[in-house]
Amino acid sequence: MFSNKLISISENTKVMPTKGYATIGLKPSVLTKLQNCTDEHYPGMFLPSALIMMMNEIKRGQYSVETHNMKLDLSGGYVSLTIRLDVRTWLRENYEIYKEEYMKKYRSRNFTQFAGIFMMNMFESKSRTSRYIIKLKESDFLWLEEEFKKRKEDYKMRFGITEFDKFADIFIKEIFEKLNMAKKVLTMD
Repeated sequence: MFSNKLISISENTKVMPTKGYATIGLKPSVLTKLQNCTDEHYPGMFLPSALIMMMNEIKRGQYSVETHNMKLDLSGGYVSLTIRLDVRTWLRENYEIYKEEYMKKYRSRNFTQFAGIFMMNMFESKSRTSRYIIKLKESDFLWLEEEFKKRKEDYKMRFGITEFDKFADIFIKEIFEKLNMAKKVLTMD
């Protein structure tokens, strides 16, 4: 026979990522925006899968979730979104950390509102971070390797750098600094 006892998972219990799912409620306009952002950043992927990837990127320190100025339509009923249990647990942990800040800035009154706003901030933070990524074509990369060969001894003496990736970081930073200086000179009155 079946037992009438409810089985619950403690917040402190370690759960394998694939060992459960949870649902969260989102307002229809928030869900639509999240799906559009998913299509932009992870084409062809479903929102729950994108949330798993983003959570892992944030945990690895690839970017952090900043608060952004945004207006969200929180009208209408809630729509259920099924996500992995570890994502929900992670959202709940962030809710405990940022609850007061989100109440002040966004007037969120509960976990459900927080979760929607937090996820929107995740996507906006990812967008802002990706604006600062340099995309190199293969020919650019070959050029950078040639510059490394030319300047290897100089950078070894000046910075103690012998690895290509560290050279590329400093060399590209120097180029951007020169561009910024040129912009300042050209915009002077």
